[in-house]
Amino acid sequence: MSTTLLEKSWFRWVLSGIAVLGLAFVVVNIFLFLGNRTIQGEVNDRQQFINQSLQLDRLNRELIAALANLAARNNDDQIRNLLASHGITFTVNQPTSTAPATSGAPASAGRTKAPR
Repeated sequence: MSTTLLEKSWFRWVLSGIAVLGLAFVVVNIFLFLGNRTIQGEVNDRQQFINQSLQLDRLNRELIAALANLAARNNDDQIRNLLASHGITFTVNQPTSTAPATSGAPASAGRTKAPR
């Protein structure tokens, strides 16, 4: 009486164990995939926030420079105090006289220094 490998009970148990182990690996892979996808979504949201913050930073700098120029041009103490309350200070370059310069140096216009 000849028995094949599939008829032996220990061989069936080994094959069943390998099948269950393979199924377990598939389930673990599914959970890891879903977890990675969730983390990738969070990272993408953070990256979008950083990119938008950089765009708003440029706008913020332009707005501060415009307010500083306006305060300097109109000698507006309210705007100067508002900027100072947020830690932004600036100095005004004194305009030179409109008479021609006798020293040969070019006359500079009254401008403000942009905050950094």
